[in-house]
Amino acid sequence: ADPDRKLRFVQEARAASALNHPNILHIYDIDVASTVDFMAMEFVPGKTLAQLIGRKGLPLAETLKYAVQIADALAKAHAAGIVHRDLKPANIMVTEDGLVKVLDFGLAKLTENLGADDRTLAIDDIPKTEEGTIVGTVHYMSPEQAQGKKVDGRSDIFSFGSVLYEMVTGKQAFHSDTRLSTLAAITRDDPKPISEVVEGTPRELDRIVSRCLRKDPERRFQTAADLKVALQETKEESESGKAAAVAAPGSPRRHISKPVIAITALVVTAFATAVWLLNRTAPRPAGGLVITRVTSDPGLTTNPAISPDGKLIAYASDRGGDNLDIWVQQVAGGQPIQLTSNPSDDRHPSFSADGSKIVFRSEREGGGIYVISALGGEERLIAKSGQFPRFSPDGSWIAYCIGAAGLRSGKIYVVSATGGASRELKIQIPWASVPIWSADGRFLLFIGSTDPSGMGSTDWWVAPAEGGQAVQTGAAAAFTRAGLRTYRGVSNPYAWKGDQIVFSAGLGDSSNLWQLPITPITWQIKGPPQPLTSGAGQESGASLAADGRLVFTTAEWHEDLWMLSINANAGKALGKPQQLTRSGGSSYRPSLSSDGRKLVYLSDRSGNSDVWIRDMAGGKETALTATPWDEFHGVINADGSKVVYRYRQGEKNILDILPLGRGVAERLCEGCGSPVSWAPDGRRILYYWGRPIRWSTIDSLTRQQVDLIRHPKYNIHMARFSPDGAWLSFHVPIEVEEGRSPIFITPIRGGAAAGESEWIPVTDGMSIDAAPFWSPDGGILYFLSRRDGFHCLWAQPLDKTSKRPAGAPFGVAHFHGARHTVQEQGFGPGITEDKLIFTLSDSTGNIWMARPGTGK
Repeated sequence: ADPDRKLRFVQEARAASALNHPNILHIYDIDVASTVDFMAMEFVPGKTLAQLIGRKGLPLAETLKYAVQIADALAKAHAAGIVHRDLKPANIMVTEDGLVKVLDFGLAKLTENLGADDRTLAIDDIPKTEEGTIVGTVHYMSPEQAQGKKVDGRSDIFSFGSVLYEMVTGKQAFHSDTRLSTLAAITRDDPKPISEVVEGTPRELDRIVSRCLRKDPERRFQTAADLKVALQETKEESESGKAAAVAAPGSPRRHISKPVIAITALVVTAFATAVWLLNRTAPRPAGGLVITRVTSDPGLTTNPAISPDGKLIAYASDRGGDNLDIWVQQVAGGQPIQLTSNPSDDRHPSFSADGSKIVFRSEREGGGIYVISALGGEERLIAKSGQFPRFSPDGSWIAYCIGAAGLRSGKIYVVSATGGASRELKIQIPWASVPIWSADGRFLLFIGSTDPSGMGSTDWWVAPAEGGQAVQTGAAAAFTRAGLRTYRGVSNPYAWKGDQIVFSAGLGDSSNLWQLPITPITWQIKGPPQPLTSGAGQESGASLAADGRLVFTTAEWHEDLWMLSINANAGKALGKPQQLTRSGGSSYRPSLSSDGRKLVYLSDRSGNSDVWIRDMAGGKETALTATPWDEFHGVINADGSKVVYRYRQGEKNILDILPLGRGVAERLCEGCGSPVSWAPDGRRILYYWGRPIRWSTIDSLTRQQVDLIRHPKYNIHMARFSPDGAWLSFHVPIEVEEGRSPIFITPIRGGAAAGESEWIPVTDGMSIDAAPFWSPDGGILYFLSRRDGFHCLWAQPLDKTSKRPAGAPFGVAHFHGARHTVQEQGFGPGITEDKLIFTLSDSTGNIWMARPGTGK
């Protein structure tokens, strides 16, 4: 009877029905007959595992045969963003010929209350009479389910471990007299190892079950695909007779394995630092590191660098005002010294070999690389337009890159530390960025790609510092295998010491410092990433001293929507921006109806990115989607009656249209790109796709798709229709390597944009100008620009007939503080005649030091 609940049910059931896999029960249809909602499913003859598992469990061969199929089914579902949530023997069917079918994928979530915020019921919330509703079957729940935390695919892996334990032993891994005590055991106790219950259990199977049942999701198998591979190898070894059994209890041991020693060391370290861990914002150490706080600023202090001798730390901080300046302080103590005081941001310092000089990036006068004495003095320009500078180990050279980091494009240059002409690093790949030196100064490691657009796969590369053949390291593949979250597949390298490279990457909601081993000469990654820290914040920007001391930033960053009162047709701001959302998560990509009454945007406040709507009059906010996957774009049409949004299901990009206030979401397109705006006719939707980026429209009624504009070489960014639909605005990073990105307008004829010969330049192309959008009357083109050294909002008056610039551009709203910044991605905006709604990011951070646990 509840339309919202029914909508969610249909959305999730359709998602489950898309799982086409031999080991997953198929849903054929979701429909209504005589007011009765129903689902039609595949009929599977056979028995459930609950019926097949005897008091002594299943034979080993059957256990492994079924387990591989179950893991394969989980891998398929998790890749589509669907978590089972109620995996148990009764939900696993086995046919007479041994084919496994997993039942009820995604259906457990449909039984949740809408207000449950994607959480199950916590132990503390269960009434003593145990009448509370729990999503999932108690004996097979994961600790995070039992504690009311948000779950992901790793929760299913824990449940699978419980099922596998029972398949081997015939006993439940967690069983007690009451549901409450069973839940407590799941969160607190470890079951007896299967090797102590069933003699002759293969050692590797014992390890697999143990790893699945770890309380901390970060220490389980991170993907079901990896779990499947481990089970397949155990199955093959068992069938060949090579599988080694675990020694019986009391048998002599010749040695203690290295994993056991490592785990024991971690436990001891964790216990020793328990008091310090009471500070919940502090990063947690790994591998015996001792971590201490260096700064305690309320604003943004970031980009630390430690001198090679470990005596000085330099960093960028806004403690002296609204912008970032370079500061330096002694590790031994004392007051920090402010080295720069320019109104523009100064960041990314790096020490010379003897610690006497600091090179840094400054936004002043269009941006460039500067050098200053570590004791203070006059800054000296070394190179224009450069970013991410690094002194060579001997202090003779400075490597840097030129390009737009957000677009992942650029070139690497090397310049003498005393100044002079810069030399481009001649390598065979089209773009490269963020260089760091090898210890001997003979090589540079950097991010690069063979894709000229910079939008494809990326990796770490190593090339001689004099130029020459670059070698791909395979780091990106290592990140993927480890399940690390990075930007476009690879993270910035921060430091290189010996055969280890330090970087930052995410697991879950946090980002931590990791190290990755690399083989000299061949420059191939030779092992998996190893964690250095495990804090709950966003850790980045690491720098290493010769003695192994490490400094880094721990930051908090989120996005919110802000509103600026404006006379949009005159380009005049009426007051200062006011914060609109305060969700605690990130809210971004705002889209407004033409009357300004409905605001649609994306927010991750519920754990993943969903489409939300806000009633601008009353302020009420409601989630329009509640799917297990992320929505990436959501755009409302002019009259506020429909929303189009994009998400990924497996390898497919999908666009759905959701009528507001009635009906359910309809599939618009599979394989289309990201929607940006509706055409003025209210039917066509403008979206971008491909490499180089091109733009097309799809008719929401006929589903007809038409190519609108593309260029054989350049990416077309942030295209938008003019209010009358006769023109198209966009920006093109033609010379982004030199810090230039012009904005153009072109006429639309016969359903397609005119060619490059008719493009009208709106900006002079001397700075990075981006994300253009129109005033409601089409007389002004607004855009983001870095022409004053910061990302600010500018406006260009236009001739209303020819759409050519009419007068000089002018600033509308400036964001010169380092803490609150505008980013092109996610900016939006939503605009009406009297209001502009956009995204503003808020960053705070401080510096920490990690040193080997020697007591020094």
